[in-house]
Amino acid sequence: MNTQTQASWTTLDLTKMAMVAALYVVLTLFMAPISLAGLQLRFSEGLNFLALYNKRYIPALTLGVFIVNYFAYGPWDMVVGSAGTFIFLYLGRWLAKVIAGGLARYSKFNGNLMGVQYLVLNIIFASSMFTIALLVKFLGADQAFWTLYLSMATAEFIAMGLGGIIIYWLSQRIDFYQ
Repeated sequence: MNTQTQASWTTLDLTKMAMVAALYVVLTLFMAPISLAGLQLRFSEGLNFLALYNKRYIPALTLGVFIVNYFAYGPWDMVVGSAGTFIFLYLGRWLAKVIAGGLARYSKFNGNLMGVQYLVLNIIFASSMFTIALLVKFLGADQAFWTLYLSMATAEFIAMGLGGIIIYWLSQRIDFYQ
């Protein structure tokens, strides 16, 4: 596992980060009718699981969200959405590692620890949709907060779940830790 603590990134790191940010933007804009509409069903959110493999993907995904959110609700969403992505990726990564580490020490658990980390990150991100629901209400949406929140949390859970399947499958073939 990569616990990279260096202060600066290599050219290869920056290239990988740029590719992930660009991939997030392209995937989201390609599916704009469902990615940028009310529910914001973004299958590109599956890329969030890359943060479990290497911390360098946290700023990369944050940048991708920042760029895409210009097309959703503009400057407000660029700030709130990007800050939320940054905070909840760090929180989710940390919590996923703590929970998986705790289960690893429990001798009777024989399950897939990476699967546990995926589930934890998915739950954290689905739960974090309250920030976007609050923003949408602040910007004048007529829907009730809980309706917005539950629909966005459900869409996030589904999108990340499907994206997680793809990222997990790819992780069996590509070393995302590097």
